[in-house]
Amino acid sequence: MSRPIVSRPYLGAWLVLLWSAAVGYSSYVSFLGLSFNPLEWSPDDRLGVNYYVYHYSAEALLAGEDFYTATPPGFGDHFTYLYPPITILTWVPFTALDSFHGFLLLTAITIAVSAASAVAIVRYIERWDLTLGWLDVGAIFVFFLGVHSTGTLNFGNINLLLAAGIVFGFFALDRGREITAGVLFGAVALMKVFPALVGLYLLRVRSWAAIAGATATGLGGLAASALVFGPDTLYRFFFEILLPRSDTADFVGGYAPDDTYYVTIQRPLSHLIWNVYPDAPAAVLPVAAALVLGAVLAYCFLRLETRTDHLVAIHATLTATVIFMSSLRFYLALVFFSWVSLLYVWHDEPDDQRRGQGVVLGIGLLAVAYLWYGSLIWSYWPLVVAFFTAGIALLYVWFEDAVPTLFVVGGLVASITNRPSSMVAQVEGYPGPLPTILEPIVAVGTLQLYGLLLMLGACLLYKYRQGVGVADVRAAGRTIRHDLETGAKTVRARFE
Repeated sequence: MSRPIVSRPYLGAWLVLLWSAAVGYSSYVSFLGLSFNPLEWSPDDRLGVNYYVYHYSAEALLAGEDFYTATPPGFGDHFTYLYPPITILTWVPFTALDSFHGFLLLTAITIAVSAASAVAIVRYIERWDLTLGWLDVGAIFVFFLGVHSTGTLNFGNINLLLAAGIVFGFFALDRGREITAGVLFGAVALMKVFPALVGLYLLRVRSWAAIAGATATGLGGLAASALVFGPDTLYRFFFEILLPRSDTADFVGGYAPDDTYYVTIQRPLSHLIWNVYPDAPAAVLPVAAALVLGAVLAYCFLRLETRTDHLVAIHATLTATVIFMSSLRFYLALVFFSWVSLLYVWHDEPDDQRRGQGVVLGIGLLAVAYLWYGSLIWSYWPLVVAFFTAGIALLYVWFEDAVPTLFVVGGLVASITNRPSSMVAQVEGYPGPLPTILEPIVAVGTLQLYGLLLMLGACLLYKYRQGVGVADVRAAGRTIRHDLETGAKTVRARFE
């Protein structure tokens, strides 16, 4: 079947995907220092810095030197290799090129893999008996390269490659290839560790083969590290590189608005905890984050009966994975799979064609107004209120349903990358009581975090409408108890 250019007016999806691309364009112009009259560029000093770390670390390995202390020329000592020892072998072939051309090669590979990920997501979505047009394929692809990926491409990082591992992992799981899925998930977790939380979903659906594949890949990579580079190098990775990267202590007393741009629920929780309990130890914060997100996941994991139920559970898992840790905003790429899929699965459109045309016209005018006068809108609180009220109202008129409306609004907010410090400065200029009301909100969290939480709220509302309640919690408790008893009997039988 030939694919049409436009299949249906997937307005919500188009807004989020193309909005990310539009905001990303300005970020690329800033990073690369582009000017078009005349055409010239003066790139950011950090262009390719993450790739250069990989490249010079691999060269240090080949020279018999300590690759964990190698740094790219011209950069500080804190730019060093941070991944398990065995992964350094990935970058050895790139040393056949000079560092800049190696960076260009990695960029080309990343873009190609992102295109393949977009195609995989399209094929996954179309299993809901939906047909996507070429416009949708293109929109999903540019979303992969949009505002959430500008730093990844500018710095030469691997986040989009890891996002592809997540995409193809769930794509394989959906087609019953559990071991393949597990290997992909394990490879992603081997590189960044915290994506291992995807295993919670695998446990929920009892995908034992996928769990075995992920575990074997992760542990196999660590074992290979010890065999190839020696146990001392592996020990260094864990106790001198990985564990010291924990910055929970920085959150004690409340995380400052002008500190590192982390997209994590620990930001607002740090203010809540130390305002209520000033003498709380630092360890309370990750425990509180785990309890909050664990409760959300537990609710989204109940009553998985349809494909959409499973997709909602996957989205809750991936979102929790990103916002639990002290994640930079570029890690939002790990949520792309479920984020994009739900934008299309929760699609709807007005029965009245005139109403639909009116909504499209209104949305178009708002988009043009923001692109041309965005800074002016943020400068005057009545314009901010009017703009967002009009946008939300138009989306609700289109969907006539709070779930997709909330999800699309969250997706749009998640693409606004203003720093909390700049937002605080912005709202301080508002009149009357508004600074008192708004400043605590924008100071304790990033807009991207709030966008992710809005989308998570849409998932919770979906489950609530599904009728998930106390009876489901009790049934889940009985099931877990039965599974534990069965597992214990199996273990005892093996040792008798």
